[in-house]
Amino acid sequence: MKKSPAFMPKVLLAAFSIGAISSCTTSASGNRAMAADGRAIHRPEQLDDFYLKEPVNVQGLGTKAALEKLDREYRAICRKAGEVPLDLMYEVPAGYERPLKFQAGGTFENAVREIAATSGLEWKRRGNTYKFQAPRENDRLSQETLSVPPDFLARIGGNPDDRRLGARAVFEKRGVSFDPSTRLSVSGSRLSVETRSPSDQVAISGTVDAIVRCSPLLIRLDAQAFEVPAGRTWLAPANGIITGSQLADLRRIPGVRENALPAVCSRCNEPGRIDLPGETLRFEPGLLGLGIQVKAELTQKARGANPDTISMDGQTPDGGTRIATSTRADGSRMVLAVTPTIIDATGRPVKQTR
Repeated sequence: MKKSPAFMPKVLLAAFSIGAISSCTTSASGNRAMAADGRAIHRPEQLDDFYLKEPVNVQGLGTKAALEKLDREYRAICRKAGEVPLDLMYEVPAGYERPLKFQAGGTFENAVREIAATSGLEWKRRGNTYKFQAPRENDRLSQETLSVPPDFLARIGGNPDDRRLGARAVFEKRGVSFDPSTRLSVSGSRLSVETRSPSDQVAISGTVDAIVRCSPLLIRLDAQAFEVPAGRTWLAPANGIITGSQLADLRRIPGVRENALPAVCSRCNEPGRIDLPGETLRFEPGLLGLGIQVKAELTQKARGANPDTISMDGQTPDGGTRIATSTRADGSRMVLAVTPTIIDATGRPVKQTR
């Protein structure tokens, strides 16, 4: 049976420190704290809701290098999303340079979960520190059956044809190094495991946990277009995020007309459009950090030869509403309000099912 490097010296992998956090004052903004420079501040426990823009390729990297790359991506997303990055640290045992062979995706913490599992390491987070360690080895035979999605093997390997490979081969393609005693088999939605290696048990159960948590997500978009007559006073929120009470104030303005567009579901970062009589809505939502990046453009063709167009491109909380405004030559205004909501395959909002 393969030996665990549990007693090897540990290497501390630390991210760059963010000195600005300690020097800035904070104020409450809804349920989010804000830094003095206007950036949002999140807590470590929110990292399992912090979405990566796209999977992070850790092909050919050992555990430490994979975590370093993931940390750089996390910081890049924070810069784009207007978030203050946490000063995260990673305690990794020495001896885990075996190259990984997959792309870590979903949320930040789910990517950590995948890297740890493929490395055969247990992990936990205390505050801002992720601690990884090899499980205690023994020679006891372990047998268990795990529930998995029907497309489990294809999702592990990243290719629909991978389901034709055996379960062991698909895990090894990902970078897992199995003990010769380990036996795997998949039947429908059941993964049967027999092993004498605790590290193999951790690799298998951790990967199943990561894959189940990283289920495919959609974004539902609800949009309304408003017409505000010339001469009517209404101030749009400066940050582009509008509350329910502010929308109610907009609706109460005399002469305002509202047109609710059909709700639509979209995959992340997938452009789409809705064509209606006299108007077209183009959109491209994507998960980014603790919110949704919304690109949308509404074109109305009813007024003369030149169509009126209003665009938005910005960050929106899950279930929050972002608006954009445009003033016409006659003084009237167009207002586009878009509410993106992350939903699962059943259509339920994810934030309500957690």
